[in-house]
Amino acid sequence: MSAAVHRPFDPARRAFPVLRARRVGDTAAFYERLGFAPGHRHPAKGEPDFVTLRRHDTELAVSRDDRAADGASGTVDLFVFVEAVDSTVDALRAAGTPVVQEPEDTPWGERVAYVRDPAGNRVGLGQPAA
Repeated sequence: MSAAVHRPFDPARRAFPVLRARRVGDTAAFYERLGFAPGHRHPAKGEPDFVTLRRHDTELAVSRDDRAADGASGTVDLFVFVEAVDSTVDALRAAGTPVVQEPEDTPWGERVAYVRDPAGNRVGLGQPAA
């Protein structure tokens, strides 16, 4: 087995699972008990809507389940950072990929869109907002 190659951090190479939960704080606390350290939290006070967690080289996020009304709680999304969200969404749409949410700037400073992979999984695409 070869040694890991360490490269400078490039946000366009970042990808992590996003766990969907009705109670983000409780779910994040569960992963903290497994050794994950909390990172970004939004909002900073009160019950969070979004929390990032890291354990060594592993990153995950917990996000408020905005699909509770259709009973689809407890699902996992994959979030992938790309160079340019808008052009990536355009290319995926042209290839027949369903777009769940058009690109938009978020309050936490990223441009984000959501698509579905061929198996129906929701995939978030992001980049730092301009």
